[in-house]
Amino acid sequence: MAKKIKIVQVAFNVMDPDQLQQYDYVRNRPNKSGYLKRLVQREMDGVSSVVMTKAIDASDNNDFSAEGFI
Repeated sequence: MAKKIKIVQVAFNVMDPDQLQQYDYVRNRPNKSGYLKRLVQREMDGVSSVVMTKAIDASDNNDFSAEGFI
């Protein structure tokens, strides 16, 4: 049975430092197609590899004591 393959191109503006960095990163992957397909699949699955952090308010209040815990 013959394969039916579709091709999607991705363009990077290498004059943009961020896009140049992305281009170089993808270009150096041994399996570029597989890598990009995994990124798309993760997006479709709602999986994020980005760790989100939330800032907390710091306090100079030193009321805390660990005496009762030891």
